[in-house]
Amino acid sequence: MATVYAGNSGYVYRYAAGTWSTIRNNSTGNASSDTAYFSLTAARVFHTAGRGSDVFQIVRSFFYFDTSGITGTLSDATLKIYGVTSGTADIIAVKSDAMGGDGGTALALTDYNNLDFSTAYSAELATWSTSGYNDITLNATALADMKNNDALIVCVIEYDHDYLDSAPSNTVNSTGMYYDANKYTVADPYIDYTVAASGYGNAVNGVAAASIGKVDGVATANIEKVIGV
Repeated sequence: MATVYAGNSGYVYRYAAGTWSTIRNNSTGNASSDTAYFSLTAARVFHTAGRGSDVFQIVRSFFYFDTSGITGTLSDATLKIYGVTSGTADIIAVKSDAMGGDGGTALALTDYNNLDFSTAYSAELATWSTSGYNDITLNATALADMKNNDALIVCVIEYDHDYLDSAPSNTVNSTGMYYDANKYTVADPYIDYTVAASGYGNAVNGVAAASIGKVDGVATANIEKVIGV
């Protein structure tokens, strides 16, 4: 198993009166930061009915990983984010092209809507630890992007309303997270991943290929057949 740590991370939010659709799909946020240690509302949906208007807040968090050194096919990967304080929002990870798409720019207000709702990188995560790492299992789409692209940018958002595009009603769903800028390096966000075994890909006499170093002195990476099979 190998590890890649986030090279940048942070949040962008929009807080305003208006309709759900105008707030959710707006092209820009009101505030952003990629220098915060953490956010108590890193993935959040808020709604309250005011005097003659509805007020909404949506907070989205973004994580950039340098994957230029990953060239092999991955068998699994897990995004690890350390939780803090609030854990009431179910979350999901989706694809993003924030931070210039390659981590080359700071997180900006215009990154608020630089996410792809149609490309999920994980399933819904309905539980959240506020005092330890949370494991977000990355799916095949994310694994392929880690292999094929020099950067993986993940946006973590609230699931029930933001991802599903379901207008909330007098709702406060918030989940807190640590970012890479925090002073507690034990809480840095990172991805654990495993590169799939290369070479011969089947069991020999019941032994898994990944457990076979050599067959008759030949490294498994150089084996295409065993006795013509």
